Amino acid sequence: MPKKAAENTRERILKAAERIYAASGFHGMSLRDVTLLAEVNLAAVNYHFGSKDKLIHALADRRLTPINSERLALLAKLRAKHGRDPIPVRELVCALIDPMFKALRQGKNNRAIMVRLVAQMMIDDPRRFAHIHKTFYKPVLDRYHDELQRTVPHLTSVQVNARFFCAFATVLGVRLMHESMEWFLKIRSEDKQFDVLEEEMHSFMYGAFMAGQG
Repeated sequence: MPKKAAENTRERILKAAERIYAASGFHGMSLRDVTLLAEVNLAAVNYHFGSKDKLIHALADRRLTPINSERLALLAKLRAKHGRDPIPVRELVCALIDPMFKALRQGKNNRAIMVRLVAQMMIDDPRRFAHIHKTFYKPVLDRYHDELQRTVPHLTSVQVNARFFCAFATVLGVRLMHESMEWFLKIRSEDKQFDVLEEEMHSFMYGAFMAGQG
């Protein structure tokens, strides 16, 4: 199969699987339904992914890797900018949060699918979600933890880990609750909602990491 045709087939399978999984979850998604929606045969799914678990892993990779890659790229730029000096907390927070808001701003339909996908991963099987979370976020967490430890030496390693856990849980909550922003924030414009929420998330995270400094 030509490379371009194979890539198109793989993308069709991913788009179909994402729609079905977001609506029905792991147990409600059959490979037969995926093949029908993608207009491919089962052999194509097996060739590109091998199993339903690997297909779900590929869905997570498709949505999470671009965000986390941008987080790591921003962090690398900050490290180059500041040389041997600690990176200010505000800049670390921006590098962590802004890629997520960039993804959330990429169209309502795209955002809805992404949110339902993450929600299904949490509902279906906490162990599967924990494994996916560890697989895709550990490189980010390790790098940011090291930088935060340098930037906020008043915190122990355990405190940095705990606050980072709370930070990621908050970021995940924002992603899952985006449909409630209008009535919760009392702001009608979606662009304004994201602008306000992103700015306040910066302040919220900054305060969390700076708390306890003498």
